[in-house]
Parts: sequence; C-alpha cells; structure tokens
Amino acid sequence: MSIHLEIRSYRGGDRHRHDYSQILLPMHGAMRLDVEGRINVVSSNCVAIIPRDHEHDFEPSHDCSMLILDVEATAFAAEAAPALLRDPLPSLTRIEPWLWRMFRQLGAEVEAGACRASDAARMMLTGLDLVEPATPPQPWSRSASRVLDVAGDAQANSVVEMARMAGLGQSRFYALFRATTGQSPKQLQLGRLFDEAVERLVSTSLPVSEIAYGLGYQNASSFNRQFKRRFGLTPSEFRAANRSRARG
Repeated sequence: MSIHLEIRSYRGGDRHRHDYSQILLPMHGAMRLDVEGRINVVSSNCVAIIPRDHEHDFEPSHDCSMLILDVEATAFAAEAAPALLRDPLPSLTRIEPWLWRMFRQLGAEVEAGACRASDAARMMLTGLDLVEPATPPQPWSRSASRVLDVAGDAQANSVVEMARMAGLGQSRFYALFRATTGQSPKQLQLGRLFDEAVERLVSTSLPVSEIAYGLGYQNASSFNRQFKRRFGLTPSEFRAANRSRARG
C-alpha cells in the first residue's frame, strides 16, 4: 500500500497508531478525534490529517462514515506531497464548501463502484493541493462534545429532548448540532429510521406496509417515497436486490 482510499463506517474507537499518514473527510455524521491529546471534532467542511506514528483514538456519531486516504511516506517525494501532508503535526482544517462537496461526490462515486479507488485517491491528492493549511476551524468545545454525545444517543426522539440532554437552548443546540455533525437533528433521526428499515427488510420477511407502520408511518406510500428518495430503490426493490446478491 502506497496510497489506499476507501469509505469506512465507524461504530466505536480504539487507541492505536500506524506507520502511514491518514486523511479523514466526513461523508456522513461526525467524529470526535483525539490524536495524542489534541482533541477536535471532524465534521462537515473539514479535513483531518493524522501523521504516521501518532497514537489516536476516536468517538464517532451514530451514522459516521469517512472517506479515508492512507498514504505511505514512499508514495511520492516530500516536496511533491500536498502541503497538508508535509506538516509533521496532526491538523484539522476547514475547507471551502465547494471543495468538500467535490470530495464527498468522489467518495460517493467510489462507494457506487462508478470510479476506481486508485483513480479517486490520485484525484483526492490533487484536490488537497487546493486546501489552504492556514484556515483552521473553530476550536473544539465542551458544548460541541455534549452535542456529539447526544447525536450518538439513539434514545433521543426530539429536538427539545436533545437540547435538554445537552444542557443548551433549542436554537443554540440546533445551530451547534449542524456545525458539529453536518446535518440537522431531523436528518439524523431519519438516518436512524432508515437504518432500522434496512435492517428489517434484510433480516425479516415482514410485509413492507407492516415495516412502515412499525416505524411510525401513517401509510406505506409515504414510506416508499422517502425510502426511494434516499436509496434510489423502493423497499421491495431493495429487498429483492439484497436477496439476489445473497444468492450470488
């Protein structure tokens, strides 16, 4: 491995180190990252760099997935490396929204199999040359930490309840939630609901209408519409495609 790119979903962390540099860019959710005592939140419009041989740990939000680029020191000459990789210290840098969207689209292409990971890795390195290292994000705060804790609590069912759990007013909580996780509380809740929908479609033979009612929908047609908008397939098509892959 000189350069390796992939999408990774996270459900928990463990303290470790590796002998290559790692670049993290959020696809969904957010991650509280601790690199040898330097703590920050990796969320929307940010790119994090973990240099080689730096011990680190992380705590992801419930729906966290990252576009990860692993880069060995021998991948290119030091002077040819993007500026972000020349710094021997870990960093978290705010990037322009258009560039962040470009990286996320690149990750989506890889995830869908429309682009080879090796080609995408080279494109991502080229894009990193456009990032200005001198534009750090707002520093990590205790409020952001509480918001991330609430985002990871599947029992929280409303913005009012989430704000209360975080000890913040609703408007302050909503704004900080978006800044920390890159999405609204409603988007997070929908993500969890569809995670559960997928689990039931894959692991049970319940009728789609029964799954819809069990998830709180008043009618199955609304559930079908939202599911297709999110996945590009109706629930029935999704179930059939999954069974076909399992047989293959």
